[in-house]
Amino acid sequence: MINSGNPFLDALRQSLLPVEGWGKFRVGARPAAVVAALFEDAGDWHLPFVARRPDAPDHPGQVALPGGGVRPGESAWEAAARECAEEIGVAPHSLQPLGAGPPLYAAVTNFHVVPFVAVVAGPRPAFVHQASELEEVFEIPLRELLADAGWLEAEPGSWLGRHFPWRERIVWGLTARLLADLLPRFREALARAAQVEPGV
Repeated sequence: MINSGNPFLDALRQSLLPVEGWGKFRVGARPAAVVAALFEDAGDWHLPFVARRPDAPDHPGQVALPGGGVRPGESAWEAAARECAEEIGVAPHSLQPLGAGPPLYAAVTNFHVVPFVAVVAGPRPAFVHQASELEEVFEIPLRELLADAGWLEAEPGSWLGRHFPWRERIVWGLTARLLADLLPRFREALARAAQVEPGV
């Protein structure tokens, strides 16, 4: 990976597992990969999310990071990049992978998911969602996701758990669990970048 020259991205890369060295999928689980595809707009970093259709075969109606199942013969990163292209229209060559977070196992669906972090190169992407499986693609500013006040704890017994309401959508479940690991890495990288170059 070429040095980005951006202190935030460089610090973030150092906090992540290598793209090809994140580990192995759980034996017997359904392998899957998602990507937190950072892009910059008007000086702020954003993350795109997808809202799955209520009749989607997996995780119907949920908000997720772009991604899906890993096909035989492809690496986890190749799967994440392919799914990102299929689901939100960002071409694989536009994604510059920074690394991965630790994989998470979802017992209900038997998915073992590895989350990658990448930056979208070039101008602001024009998202196009996969209408057969998704209702929409939308974005959330990273600074909003990093604000603790935006995250809520559900009432005891609720299926929501710790969640993030955003307009008419809610980030919860597996996606919220993945972000619980990734967001502190983003926060730390921003803090380290600010020490190198104030205002980043």
